[in-house]
Parts: sequence; C-alpha cells; structure tokens
Amino acid sequence: VNSYIPSFKELGLPDSIEQLCHFPDGMIIFAGVTGSGKSTSIAAMLDYIGEREPLHILTIEDPIEFTFTDKKAYFNQREIGLDVIDWHKALKDAVREDPDVILVGELRDVETFEAAINAAETGHLVFGTIHASTAPSTINRILDLFPVAKHNAVRKGLANNLRAIIAQKLLKGLKKPRVPTNEIMIVNPTIKKLIAEGEDLKLHDAIKMFYNEGMVDFTENLRQLVERGDIDKQTALEFAPDPEKLKMAFKGIKVSTPGIL
Repeated sequence: VNSYIPSFKELGLPDSIEQLCHFPDGMIIFAGVTGSGKSTSIAAMLDYIGEREPLHILTIEDPIEFTFTDKKAYFNQREIGLDVIDWHKALKDAVREDPDVILVGELRDVETFEAAINAAETGHLVFGTIHASTAPSTINRILDLFPVAKHNAVRKGLANNLRAIIAQKLLKGLKKPRVPTNEIMIVNPTIKKLIAEGEDLKLHDAIKMFYNEGMVDFTENLRQLVERGDIDKQTALEFAPDPEKLKMAFKGIKVSTPGIL
C-alpha cells in the first residue's frame, strides 16, 4: 500500500483534471485497461480535493492501493473482504455515513452501477472505473451491463448525472518510465444531449469542438506530450487511435471538426 500520492503535475495529467475536482455532485468515470494507472490518477484527484475542502471522503476498494492522510477533508477507507463483505453492502452503508465524495472502484455489474448513479443523484460526487479504451466507448460499456430494454433509462441517468469521463493509457516516457495519456470528455449541454439521444458516434467530434472547455482527445493529448518532450513520436504514433491524424497534428494541421453538431 502506497502512502505517497503524486500531484497532477508529477503525473503529467492535463490541466483540466483540476477543474473536475470542483463538482459538488455527479459521477466521474475513469476508463482504461488494467495497469493504465487509473487508481493513481484518482488518488491524485481525491488528495487534491482533500487538501482544499472540509469534506468526508469515503473509498470502497478491492484492495486498498493508496492510504490517504486527512488534511482538510477526512478519509474513510474500506477494503472489500476485510471491512465489508461486498460492494453492494458497502455502498448501501456508505450513503448512511453521509460522505460527500465516494470512490466505488470498478463499475463491474448492474448493482454497483445503479448504486453509484443513485449516490450521484442524491448529491454525492462519485468516482468509478471501467474497462473501456476511449471516453466515448465508455457509454457502450456501461450499457452492455444492462438488458436492452433498460438502455434508454440508463442513458437518461448518465446524461443527467455524469460529469466527465477520463480515459487513460500508460506510455513509455522519455523523462520517466511511464507517462499517462488522457482523453477527457466533460458533460456539457451538447454531450448531454448526444448521450441522451444515443448519438454516441458524434461524441468524439464534440470532444474536439470543446477543446476550450478543457476537453481533449487522445490525438491532441499525444501531440502535447510529444511537444513537451515527455514521449517520443514513435510511441505516440503506436498508441494513436488514428496515426494519420496524429501525423497531420505534428505538422500543425488541425483537422477541423465536421459540422455535424
């Protein structure tokens, strides 16, 4: 278990990660495969919140990876199997303890997701993780947990309660062994509408459109990491969703967003 929690700057996360820590409620989802550093980035966010606000922060983990130090906020960490039998019991009990921020770990089944969204609806800021490769594809991963008949209701719940999805991959770094690359989708009115109406294919274009609101796609973030000297071009192209687009970005050609929105 780690007691040292790195800052956003040390991790090299995009600047807009900071603004996502100020939501009073709703749900923030971290997407990525196992070993993509999701837990570390979430720990950095919780620590940042803990330094600034006198809140009650509750984590439900399997297993506990970081131990937090109480600063302005006080932390309550529960480990599945040690402190609580399972996620569902832990989440049910959690809401009774009146936390302001809850980390639910992995959104692995219907019950956990429903409990998490319910907590978000009732005024808590909820952090969860999911196995998905991009921010837009996370919506489908969540829907996959549910029977088709429920998809509309789930979309509505997401449109109303989701605040942001942060997708993350870990790459080989130049200055340090591992560097995260991120895609950040913040749920503004346009994204909310697209999620509610099932227009997931347009989400990626929307992320590019709202760059000035702190959103970023993998292509742009990879370009920034190369420009900063954090990773080399070869690594960036290897991990790029569309290497051709990244090559154009390196040349300074911005691929303008199609006017579909």
